[in-house]
Amino acid sequence: MNYDLVLCGVGGQGVLSIAWVIDHAAHEAGLHFKQSEVHGMAQRGGAVSAFVRISDKPVASDLIATGVASMVLSMEPMEALRYTQLLRPDGWIVTDVTPLENDAYPQHEALYKVLFSVPRLVALDATRLATKAGTVKAQNMVVLGAAASQLPLSLELLEDQIQALFADKGERIVKANINAFRTGAAASQFAASLGDAGVPSDVLARVLPRLTFEPQPVSQKSIDAWCQRLLAPDAAESAMRMFEAAAVVPVDSCP
Repeated sequence: MNYDLVLCGVGGQGVLSIAWVIDHAAHEAGLHFKQSEVHGMAQRGGAVSAFVRISDKPVASDLIATGVASMVLSMEPMEALRYTQLLRPDGWIVTDVTPLENDAYPQHEALYKVLFSVPRLVALDATRLATKAGTVKAQNMVVLGAAASQLPLSLELLEDQIQALFADKGERIVKANINAFRTGAAASQFAASLGDAGVPSDVLARVLPRLTFEPQPVSQKSIDAWCQRLLAPDAAESAMRMFEAAAVVPVDSCP
């Protein structure tokens, strides 16, 4: 088993905290891993990235070659697109859709058009979901939760390391980060169910960021309702309007 993971974002978004959780979970699982990282001008809003390579055999290098990464896990949509060349053909992108803009940032419409064309994508409003979970700083744990089902590590192992990482910050912060992680996992599991039912990836990409989730699995009743809605003939137009309106809809309240 080999799993190559690209983590990326902007300084202050907790990219290296995600790496810490994954590294320690891999160690507890008895797997081999290596990590490299680039900080850039992190404290001035610069890019931060880390390569994490996990295997059941010793890992020779901490660098990921073009076309072999299993996943790009990103805290910011533009940063996610920077690393698409590293993905293998069946690789996944998991990302927050909330832009952190600078003077050279592309127009949002153009950015989302490219991002939402990715066939294996989990895109969600992790910033909003983290705030709902208890602290906006848990944005990184929402994204990690959304990626967790694809990682070669159990949810339990990852949660154990989240608790260890934030233990010194008190019970409230631990709970907020665990809830953020579980919320991301619920969103990802929901998206997987809709994808398995045949909902087109570009439709799902526009709807998922506008849904709000609880830190628990989505009911089958809600999944069935959304499947029916998003397999309707007007689903693409409805998804576009929903994303552009930026309205927040509880996942258990299918329109």
